[in-house]
Amino acid sequence: MDEASTREHVEKHAAAVEHGDMDAVVADFSKDLRPQVPQIAQVLPQPVTVAEVLSVEIAGAESVALIRYSGDTGEVTIRSRWREEDGRPVIVAAEPAT
Repeated sequence: MDEASTREHVEKHAAAVEHGDMDAVVADFSKDLRPQVPQIAQVLPQPVTVAEVLSVEIAGAESVALIRYSGDTGEVTIRSRWREEDGRPVIVAAEPAT
């Protein structure tokens, strides 16, 4: 995976969450993971007012991103794994970071 384009895509994803652009958010998930987006979204503060990319690490065919989401009800950091699918990075796994 290309580090610059992956980081840019992760940054755009965080901004989409922050701005409530759910079409863009859902499009960033792999086809297999899209049905789980509502459950993943439940762990986020409501509403998300700030989404900050803490890190993006490239490891061969996958990348791992840490994004901290903050809002009126608190904050949570999500670890997401990204992989190229149809020529662009998509989220293939996401969970709260411990």
